[in-house]
Amino acid sequence: MSALLDSGVRRGAEVRCPSCIRFILPDAACPHCLCGPIPPERYGSARALVKSGVDRFALAARTAALEPAQVEVLEARYARQWGAVLRLAEDARRIEPHLVQRGFTRELEDAWALILPIEEASLEEMLAPFSPMPDSLEWLANKSPDPTLRLLASLAWVHQGTWSREARYSVSNQLLHGEGRVAVEAMLAMTRWRNGLSPRLGSEERERIRVLARGVLDVPELSSRAAVAWVRASHEPPPESVSAALHRGLYGMDPDVRFECALCLHDEVEVAQALDSSDATLTSFARRVLSQWGSRRLLTRLQLDGDAAFAKEVLRELPSPPPEGALEALLTVSLRTVGSLAGELLSFAKQRPFRAWGPEGQQRWARWARSTLRDLPAETALDFFEWAATPPRDDPEAPEEEESEAMWAFLEETVHAIDRGTTKDRTACFGDSAFARFLHHSGVDEQRRLNDWARDTYSGEALLEALIMFPSRARNAGLVPERRTEEKHPDPGHAGRLLMAVWEGPGQYLLVTPLSRVVRSWSSLSGSEMLVEAVWRRFQSHPAERGALLTAFASWRDRLWEFQCEVERDVLARFQAWWRVDPEGLFRQTEQLLDNAPVDALPRRLRALWAAAEELVGTRPRTASLSVSKGAMALRNGLESHDAQVLQVLDAELEHFEAWLPAFEKRVLATPSPPEESNIHRDFLDDTHGALRMMRERRERRREDAEYARQREIDRQVAESRRRDQERRAEDARRAAEELNARQAVERAQQETLARVEAQRLLVTLQPRVPLKPVDREVLFPESAFPTLVDYARMIKALQRGGDVMKLFETLGLTPVTWAAQANAWGQAMVGRMDLGMRFGELLGAPWE
Repeated sequence: MSALLDSGVRRGAEVRCPSCIRFILPDAACPHCLCGPIPPERYGSARALVKSGVDRFALAARTAALEPAQVEVLEARYARQWGAVLRLAEDARRIEPHLVQRGFTRELEDAWALILPIEEASLEEMLAPFSPMPDSLEWLANKSPDPTLRLLASLAWVHQGTWSREARYSVSNQLLHGEGRVAVEAMLAMTRWRNGLSPRLGSEERERIRVLARGVLDVPELSSRAAVAWVRASHEPPPESVSAALHRGLYGMDPDVRFECALCLHDEVEVAQALDSSDATLTSFARRVLSQWGSRRLLTRLQLDGDAAFAKEVLRELPSPPPEGALEALLTVSLRTVGSLAGELLSFAKQRPFRAWGPEGQQRWARWARSTLRDLPAETALDFFEWAATPPRDDPEAPEEEESEAMWAFLEETVHAIDRGTTKDRTACFGDSAFARFLHHSGVDEQRRLNDWARDTYSGEALLEALIMFPSRARNAGLVPERRTEEKHPDPGHAGRLLMAVWEGPGQYLLVTPLSRVVRSWSSLSGSEMLVEAVWRRFQSHPAERGALLTAFASWRDRLWEFQCEVERDVLARFQAWWRVDPEGLFRQTEQLLDNAPVDALPRRLRALWAAAEELVGTRPRTASLSVSKGAMALRNGLESHDAQVLQVLDAELEHFEAWLPAFEKRVLATPSPPEESNIHRDFLDDTHGALRMMRERRERRREDAEYARQREIDRQVAESRRRDQERRAEDARRAAEELNARQAVERAQQETLARVEAQRLLVTLQPRVPLKPVDREVLFPESAFPTLVDYARMIKALQRGGDVMKLFETLGLTPVTWAAQANAWGQAMVGRMDLGMRFGELLGAPWE
């Protein structure tokens, strides 16, 4: 490449004007900016002068006046900088084939031609790194140093439909705010078929696309693509001009445009031609589109030669309800490629209830199940059965006979699939909630398989757990009605019968340990009352299995014991029936035998306990000894009774116990304790001997108490005789005291009467032995006991003569308080009147009689 071409000066026969950078004829003035003619070999120098501020009219002369050395330096710098631009242009040329329009590379060169030359540091900062960049559109869109190149890469990336969020944002920004070629290209990129039939567009983006599309509808090379963009950005029928452009593109020469227009016009024939395309992406998209349309051509091809990948693409986009022929085609492919479509076909099936497929569709599904289901993984087969056995929510009616037969086909094949599955798969199936529906529909044949599966060493426990949880899961799934009343003995129902069907048969010992763990974990689950009732009925009807039943269902032992108490009221009979089979051992039965036992029934119960302990001591010595210790304590408590007849019977039992215990003790000490008794750390013989010692002490104490009571009775009789003598003497003393008190009371009454008479006499008869004056009878206090002076003086004289003060007050109706008030009033009156005071002194000094 020549230096002039490398500098971007020539384009064909034309050369670039250094002033306005437009291409013009060589050796002529620019008709655009009127710049004079400048030789192409001095273009770089002229551009340097323009950047330095030289006027375009003087540019030709100034360029010609440059020294050759200056020209060489300036030209070399421009060529070096333009070389960096050429690398950008090379990347733009690699991007341009991915775009619809052309000319972006020239625009990039023109943009840089207007900038150059610039400072080397600035160019290095703008275009670093200068090394060649990868061909990846992703790399160019994210890391290209030139923003224009990044935008072109983002446009190409969106055209391919594999864009990033940043690239999508850049293209959207150009669509909304750009102009010209870039905005139109952004519109075309965002509405390409690779971005989907209904691209994600905002309201502003849709309106902008409609505006841009209408603006280029008259451009022949862009008309059809613009119409496609208008249709995909609109939610309304296209106008006539858009529809005409779509039909022109449909019959055009460009296959990509024909495909785009066919998509917008829903032309199934044209879109179906893409199924044979060598472009795998185009073929996959055409399959999805035709699936959405429910194309009969697509389904026919799928049924004839479709593979699993083809069927999966169809299943992802198939509408609901599926078109006619879709089920037949998909099931045919599934039969041809067994197992490869199981998950997708299950998702497709679950879009509609099994009943909604109608009799013909159900029969197709049933034939497919009998041919394929047993070869699928166990969990997948169980999921298919759950779908087939689940009725619609809005159609609770019982299934018709044909539907039931189709469902039974799924059930039978699911049994085979589970039976063929690995231990891991089988365990997963048993733990799936869908297995509750399997158990709900299980018949006799399925129960036989359940019986075998339950005895499997590795997966049997998971099945037993599913059986215990079945009532709760069935109720939650609506398989059984909700119980409104709590019955004491409900019907075991299907759940109970299923559990007992698994229990029945040989190998029950294989179920005991796993069942005990499962029941212990889920004993409080709702619905367990039906299972307890089933176990209780088995317990009653099969006495030989009682030990195994109680061990396996040990967590329900208390409920079974309650039922036993209801049917058997005799405590001793319950003890005889349970002590050998109770998983909690003899001691638990001993507690229930002796707790709150009536004293009169104690001897019979203790004899039964001694017999049971003697039978058990050979295998469980510590348990037997602990139970005997409990019985000894009960006998000791019974000997605390105060009933003589009861004590006589219990003393006889104590003598029997004393004679029986030594031999029992020897057997306890001689028999080794088995591992089952590891939780009992001693033999409790010391406790038994302690109780025996207390009983003997109690017996001796009762004898001593009897002797003591006899002696006390003698002492009591003597004391009683003495007490009666003392009472007689006390009665005589009491009567003498009463007579003395009566005499003293009479004397006190006589004295009080004499004192009252003496007081009345003094107050009535006592008179001064001097002549009275008028002032003596002058009434000064008419409302008081002493209205006159002589009355007041008489009272004083009566007091002086030793009269009883209280009797004097009583006679005059006075109290100490009123007396003090009246005496104070007379004193004040005498202070106010000298004659009263003097006369009062004369009266007190005069003799009275």
